[in-house]
Amino acid sequence: MRRKLLFVINARAGKGQIKNHLLQIITQFNQLGYDVEVQTTQKPKDATRFAANKGDQFDLLLCSGGDGTLNEVVNGLMTLSSQRPLIGYIPAGSTNDFAFNLYEDMDILSISEAIADGCELPCDVGQFNDRFFIYCAAFGAFTLTSYETAQDRKNILGRLAYLLEGTKHLNTLKSYHFTVKYENNTIEDDFIYGMVTNSDSVAGIRGFGGRNVQLNDGLFEVLLVRMPKNLFDLQQIITGLIKLEFPTNHFYSFKTDAVVFDSPAVIAWNLDGEFGGDTRTGIISVCERAVTFLAPREPERQ
Repeated sequence: MRRKLLFVINARAGKGQIKNHLLQIITQFNQLGYDVEVQTTQKPKDATRFAANKGDQFDLLLCSGGDGTLNEVVNGLMTLSSQRPLIGYIPAGSTNDFAFNLYEDMDILSISEAIADGCELPCDVGQFNDRFFIYCAAFGAFTLTSYETAQDRKNILGRLAYLLEGTKHLNTLKSYHFTVKYENNTIEDDFIYGMVTNSDSVAGIRGFGGRNVQLNDGLFEVLLVRMPKNLFDLQQIITGLIKLEFPTNHFYSFKTDAVVFDSPAVIAWNLDGEFGGDTRTGIISVCERAVTFLAPREPERQ
């Protein structure tokens, strides 16, 4: 019996490079015994709608786009009460952070082959209030600049571009006051940045999300950056971010399966590189092994 594949495509993601490979990918999966249905996104939330309305009718949902497209697909699948399909992710965006957890080779056709011959990799999903994210929920100084920084600057400066765009001057840094509660711990402080992640790569920086990140251990990595009191503090923070070393006098770093952020002010959050809404309270929890990817990982890593 032939299997069913739903191919959700954001053809505008990145430089639109997926367009040059569509026929090869569809033919490849068709030859492997899949009947392929193609749906292309035309506007925001289309991928969520496709996944929610059609996902449970398919064995595999193949998604091509950036991290935002994948986020939409996961949000759609999380509405399904019945069996969720396997996910194949072909990254074609400008950053593709989550893909670095799955693939070493970012060539589109190589990834398609890896998915077709891949093993199942269960993955945790984060819930932020009533929404979901696959790898990062963040607020503060670097949240949007990392995605707005010109690509040529990223190419020249690497991760320095990410930091320099967000920390040009001490007097331009905004302070975010939060009470953070997790397990039996409470932190109350002023921060310039915070993130809850389940990814080796964040904003194109490998290792920024943590070391030895496990996608299905039921825990997310939390990094909070305290508000610097002077230029010396700011320099130490930038040095720590560049070296991926987080001294306790400027950073809080821990793992948890649930955390609550409370603020007296409404704070804008970013989910998987996209605007995630404004709220005073962010309740974040881990949905263990909520979705399953096809990826070129050894079975023992599942």
